[in-house]
Amino acid sequence: MSAAREQGRALPARHRAAAAALAFAVVLAPAIISGPALAAPRAVSAPIEISVVVPITLRAGDDGMLGAETLETATSPSGTLTRELDELLATSATIALDPMILASIRVLGSTAPPTALAWLDRLAAAPNEVFLLGYADADLTALARNGSLDLATALDFGFAIDPANFGPELTATPTPTPTPTPTETADAGAGDPPPLPSTEELLAWPAALPAIAWPASGSAAAADLAAYDAAGYEAVLLNSGNLSETGGALADLGEIRGLVADSAASELLREASTSIDDATREQALTRLGAALDGLGAAHPGRSVVLTLDRLSTFKFYGLDEAFGAIEARETTRMVGLSDVLSGPADPASVVDGAAGAHVLATPGLTAVLQAEDLFASILSDPLLLTAPRRLQLLALLSVQEVADPEWQAQADVFLERSAEILGSVEIVDTGSLFVASTSTSIPIRIANALDFAVTVRLDARPLRPLLQIDSPAEVTIEPGSSKTVRLDAQAITNGRVVVDVSLSSPSTGTPIGQSRRFDADLQAQWETVGLIVFAVLAIVFAVGIVRNVVVRRRRAVAERAATEPGGSQETE
Repeated sequence: MSAAREQGRALPARHRAAAAALAFAVVLAPAIISGPALAAPRAVSAPIEISVVVPITLRAGDDGMLGAETLETATSPSGTLTRELDELLATSATIALDPMILASIRVLGSTAPPTALAWLDRLAAAPNEVFLLGYADADLTALARNGSLDLATALDFGFAIDPANFGPELTATPTPTPTPTPTETADAGAGDPPPLPSTEELLAWPAALPAIAWPASGSAAAADLAAYDAAGYEAVLLNSGNLSETGGALADLGEIRGLVADSAASELLREASTSIDDATREQALTRLGAALDGLGAAHPGRSVVLTLDRLSTFKFYGLDEAFGAIEARETTRMVGLSDVLSGPADPASVVDGAAGAHVLATPGLTAVLQAEDLFASILSDPLLLTAPRRLQLLALLSVQEVADPEWQAQADVFLERSAEILGSVEIVDTGSLFVASTSTSIPIRIANALDFAVTVRLDARPLRPLLQIDSPAEVTIEPGSSKTVRLDAQAITNGRVVVDVSLSSPSTGTPIGQSRRFDADLQAQWETVGLIVFAVLAIVFAVGIVRNVVVRRRRAVAERAATEPGGSQETE
């Protein structure tokens, strides 16, 4: 019994031994009963080496991460992550870990659930070998086929970090793994806040194994290998149906090494590990023993890799018992994945797998993500928009998600959200414009439906030289608001002109939203006519006033003369 199994929640040794003996007895029973015709398998000259790989994954939330409530539930005594780790610590199986779990716990800082921190400590202390999957366990085939393996990791977590959760009191941590806790810099002032954890720190894990790519089962193609090699992967884990026949679990694929998971034997291990019925588990173990003996007979001393499925719920109730039964066999020896990687490699070639719907749809998904990256240049911090969208794409491409028959509906939702983002900053249609003076201003209204302030360049261009507009102009629009901008303009002559108005990024020149056109009716001479009419009316009004004054004065003089004695006669 290995030391790794003693540290976990293993069954009593007598139970495991009994299970192993029962499995082995069932394998031999037909031979004993039937006589020489069904003799027991010949003992192999050397035991075969068995390495088991078990994934630890969870289904991502809408934001491509795991919230505190989800983590608290998953790491509770009966939670999925706790029960999976309990089973794994009772074995020496290699763990394929989704780094989303690490980042989701660490990004919470002091608000992370205590059960999640304790779970992380248990995993860090485990002797099991660990390698990291793509973020959210995204299917690497979809990204490799599209030349987008650089998207397989998170971009940034600044949008999810609350600085208040990281402070001096967090400099000490019981977790021996790389943590997001800040460290003091030499020139930092005593009162300065500590730096926030970087993306690398949030995703870090001790590298006991080289970088291993594990695409969805049966999905790889020979053309993908160069992409894996260029992305820095040293090995790719494929099932045996995706490769030509090999005499061991390590294959030389040219650009990269291949780890070969035996498809038939892995399926039997999954059946034995996930069965809650003892009889069904024993039958699966019997068939698994026979399959392993067959592999050993064909290639004595060979290595075999067995894998379990990637699931978001706990299902391998019997992993400990199944592992113990295999370990107790005289014809097998349990090893870590590093032992397989250090062994001999057989030349092999990839047998191209069928491209799933998600693989065919990925170019369209990555194209809209690239468009969003360009669009986000109008934000002061583009990562506030692009980082969570990257995580959402990876969660959409999760191996668990792409197996869902309703996956295309989820992809459509992602595309619809992309269209909303790209159309969230736009010019509001203001209709036609009447210009009645030579010097005027053109009002243009811009709306911003994002949760972030944006700065855009506004350009208005008349299609005929009847109007001159002072543009472009940079405009900042606050979150969830609109702003009317007035551009100074000069009407050259009367007439009608179409004005083309557009938005773009000041830093990259990327067009933003749809350009709009409106008609401007120019009647610049009306200003001169109006002044003349006004002047004439003013003169007429002034003349009228003067005339009235003169008339009134004459009338007043005449009235005084009429009232005075002899006023009716003139004095000579």
